[in-house]
Amino acid sequence: MSRIFEITERVALYAPKANLELINCAYVFAAHAHAGQVRSSGDPYITHPLAVAGILASLGMDEASVITALLHDTVEDTGVKLSEIEENFGADVARLVDGVTKIGQIHFNSSEHKQAENFRKMILATAKDLRVLIVKLADRLHNMRTLGFVPEHKRRRIGEETLQIYAPLAHRLGMHWIKQEMEDLVFSHLEPEAYKALMVEMQGRLEMLNQTRERLEMLIQEALQRKGLAATVHGRMKHLYSIHEKMQRKHVNFDDIFDLIAFRVIVDDAQTCYQALGIVHSLYRPVPGRFKDYIALPKPNGYQSLHTAVIGPENFRIEIQIRTHLMHSYAEDGVASHWAYKEGKTAEKESFKWLRQLTELIQETDNPGEFLENVRLDLFVQEVYVFSRDGDIFALPRGARPLDFAYAVHTDVGHHCIGVRINGEVSDFSTRLHNGDQIEIMTSPDQSPSRQWLQYAKTPRARQAIRHWFRRQERDGSIRMGEKILHEAIGKKDASKAIIEQFGCVDQQDLKARIGRGDIAIHRLLELADNKHFMPLKLRGMKRSMMQAADCCHPVPGDPVLGRFVAGDGMILHHRKCEALTEADFEDSLEVQWEGKPGELFSTGIEVHSKNKRGMLANVTHNIAEANSGIEDLKLTQRGGAMTELLFLVEVEDRKHLAQVMRAIKSVDGVTSVARRNRVGLSGKPVGKPFAATLRNLFSRKLLEHGDETK
Repeated sequence: MSRIFEITERVALYAPKANLELINCAYVFAAHAHAGQVRSSGDPYITHPLAVAGILASLGMDEASVITALLHDTVEDTGVKLSEIEENFGADVARLVDGVTKIGQIHFNSSEHKQAENFRKMILATAKDLRVLIVKLADRLHNMRTLGFVPEHKRRRIGEETLQIYAPLAHRLGMHWIKQEMEDLVFSHLEPEAYKALMVEMQGRLEMLNQTRERLEMLIQEALQRKGLAATVHGRMKHLYSIHEKMQRKHVNFDDIFDLIAFRVIVDDAQTCYQALGIVHSLYRPVPGRFKDYIALPKPNGYQSLHTAVIGPENFRIEIQIRTHLMHSYAEDGVASHWAYKEGKTAEKESFKWLRQLTELIQETDNPGEFLENVRLDLFVQEVYVFSRDGDIFALPRGARPLDFAYAVHTDVGHHCIGVRINGEVSDFSTRLHNGDQIEIMTSPDQSPSRQWLQYAKTPRARQAIRHWFRRQERDGSIRMGEKILHEAIGKKDASKAIIEQFGCVDQQDLKARIGRGDIAIHRLLELADNKHFMPLKLRGMKRSMMQAADCCHPVPGDPVLGRFVAGDGMILHHRKCEALTEADFEDSLEVQWEGKPGELFSTGIEVHSKNKRGMLANVTHNIAEANSGIEDLKLTQRGGAMTELLFLVEVEDRKHLAQVMRAIKSVDGVTSVARRNRVGLSGKPVGKPFAATLRNLFSRKLLEHGDETK
């Protein structure tokens, strides 16, 4: 357990100007507030704030962070008020304590919606000051170290939460050793049997591995010294959770893991890093494809190092990381290594754009599942590095596609993307990007996003931009629709302030959008407008994003139709005689005069009865095609008296076009009746082969020559 004098001595070493007296005062204040409280282990509660402060002091954090660690549980667990913290320790500490307190009240083992909302709160609390999250990570690390004293169900909840949220956040902040220790502690509590088995395996090899480590440290050190390079070489064992994860991912046994030791070569400057790399590669044969230059291309969290793998003595595979002293400090402690009395604010601004991007997602994303998907992708994935045509470097998640790159350049570039060249060759949107690819995006001002793009885009930024574009288009369409309805209801395009307030809307646009989406019932609007009669709403064509024809009755332009609003789907047009409509539906439906647009097609059903003659199906479908109609689906049933019933789902422009199609069918010799049938029970999405292939089979020579063989 850390003691307060040990903490202040450590702070004094890296921050001689720190107010050590204030840190001591915070300790006395916290000890008094927590007096009489004990932890699950039986230790006095003050041992926990002291341990958290000790972790932060080991990271070299500023005095405000260390004081916050000592006080972080006082507001939540004692009678201390935030105003007392501010009065005694200043506004900066009070703000940090408040942020840590808010995060401490958040749990992630709830429903998806609640989990998303909790993560929103956490990011918002963190985004104002990154030190809030650093204090919380130190708090969680000490809680994990003492997790064995809490009940099993609580251990599992805290462990899963740590693995899913806090360890990835530590990785994102570059705090590597905290991430590793958290993962090993979670592993020991959630999978104790696997953990113990792996420990036994490691202990069985420990003597041999230590001998190998010491020998290789000496060999590499001597090779570098012979070339006049001042360097320090450290070997370390891989942590247990990473070994376990690799065994699970590659489906191998412990005996098949050969890279159990990794070496770090620490030198004075970046130039010497590359010289050391050349010496290592001349000493041992490098493993192809395992070299990564994170000095020239730093990771998004600011990490820099050269990574390579070589085949050492006795074919022993070795992983080696080469970096400067400054890079090493950052690799271990992340943002905290640059915080204390140095350049913390600069590090915060330059290295953690991802945090600001997450806060932007919070503002733009309404769907909790969508938000969590974006967060998980942003926290867990590794990166690929690609280049623009001008040589600019972009870090994208592994598995990214061209649209992800386009939206990373600029939202407008993404919206207007019509094609892509990768390394000079034209490629499609489904192509996976690889390290070193050079990407050129081709654009057109006439291009706009397609919903199919969501299948290709992988990054949160690209997917969010595409969804936002469609939401904006749908909102504009809803406003236009709402304006039409409002005009028919009150005789003018804008409503009175009283109507806007009655429906709880912000302004005219909000009211119109809600009317156009169907969020406001038509009968309520008529009641407020004191209008008992509603003139038919005139529509031309079909704006697919804001209205659609009902599948139950398949109306077409020219039919007597009623418009009924359904939340999330906009206006659904039903035939006036649709059997699916109830009396309540009629009350909230609009009478609509629906005119078609040339070239715009709609599905509707036709029932045909014919004699069971050879070639009948081929003749009927031929006449439908001759009438400029397409067939989306069909069903054929044999009836008594050598008769056949054919049900078609055809595409027509309007009632006039439908009449032409029906006359064309009736002219076929052997057809006894043709009638419109709205409830055909066909979807237009046949199971199995595409319908075009089915028709090709039906039109085969055998069918044409030998007739329908359906009996």
